[in-house]
Amino acid sequence: MQALRRANPIAAVIADAGVELRRAGTRLIGRCPLHGDGEPSLVVYPQTQSYFCFGCQAGGDVIDFVSRQRQVGFKEAAALLNGIEVTTSGPRPCPPPAETPVRLVTANESRVIDAALGLFQKALWRSRPALTYLASRGINEKTAQLCRLGFGHASLADELRYRGLSLDIARDIGLLRGDRNAMIGRIIIPDFFGDAASWLTGRSLGGVGPRYLNLRTASPVLGLSRVTGPEAILTEGPFDWLTAVQWGLPAAAFAGSNVSKAALRALARFRRVFVVMDSDAAGRRATSELSLALGSKALSVELPGGVKDLNDLGRLPEGRQLFKRCLAEARPGKETTRWDTNASAALPSAA
Repeated sequence: MQALRRANPIAAVIADAGVELRRAGTRLIGRCPLHGDGEPSLVVYPQTQSYFCFGCQAGGDVIDFVSRQRQVGFKEAAALLNGIEVTTSGPRPCPPPAETPVRLVTANESRVIDAALGLFQKALWRSRPALTYLASRGINEKTAQLCRLGFGHASLADELRYRGLSLDIARDIGLLRGDRNAMIGRIIIPDFFGDAASWLTGRSLGGVGPRYLNLRTASPVLGLSRVTGPEAILTEGPFDWLTAVQWGLPAAAFAGSNVSKAALRALARFRRVFVVMDSDAAGRRATSELSLALGSKALSVELPGGVKDLNDLGRLPEGRQLFKRCLAEARPGKETTRWDTNASAALPSAA
């Protein structure tokens, strides 16, 4: 597969798909063809032969791109890169377009994801760099255990073989590239359907490739299925969500600033949604879109000046108290309803 990747430079393949790329330092930027991209959000990394879209959160190597763009599996994408035409009837659905209904993972995919997560969880506690990084982001060990965080481990293919699980499924959903763990060296943040892992994202520690690498299954509103009660706090990134969970709050995260119709449908059950997006332009745009779509149930939470996001606030000694004040100020009529922190954000117990 490495020879196939070398023979098909990712920038050339994406350009051949009709994407106009412009150089920005060592990267290339263009409009993502995998969703309705209003402004350039696709970043191509020639040095690592990878790509990532900050709009729809798709990312990976050249085979991954062809798989998504042509809506075929791993083997079919490799064949297409080799110049072999394949039958594309009944393709595996391509999740990135935000308007596509959320596709729950199959039972076999869930077993593969759960097995991978079990390996990643054990690897986290053996990785000093990973634990040091979590501590630098203000995430303690109790939260890491509660949210079943992990760390990408090299022996994933061997683990799946040992358990008799399908490597082809692992490749199709983006856990493996060939026999190599696609999430190696990344902090793993999972989501769950029931008690089984149904999705995960990997956060890079070394700054190589995309910051976050998601599975190719449909991206959820992270943590939303675990929020009960009439109110929810909606954050932008996974670490913002981890900060809120650590504070015992009923939180979920977009894992980006892309507002999808599926996400809006999922939020419709709440009486109030406290919107805590990043303080940058993308975050402000997402807040405006949510306020327009959700109407009076969306309450915009303004973070203190100089604070970029909720995780940034969480690293301040007085961060939790400051955020409580922000929530109180966002409430209409200055209500002082107390959060039910015991039942609002139930998470699966650590394995």
